[in-house]
Amino acid sequence: ELGMEAIWRIEVENFPAFIVIDDKGNDFFKELNLG
Repeated sequence: ELGMEAIWRIEVENFPAFIVIDDKGNDFFKELNLG
């Protein structure tokens, strides 16, 4: 079973984004303490 290891090719223009949850379920938003 492929999870995060799966390979996808997508083409995106002018769409800034970042991943906040990794393959182990860690949520990087919680670690930022934006409040």
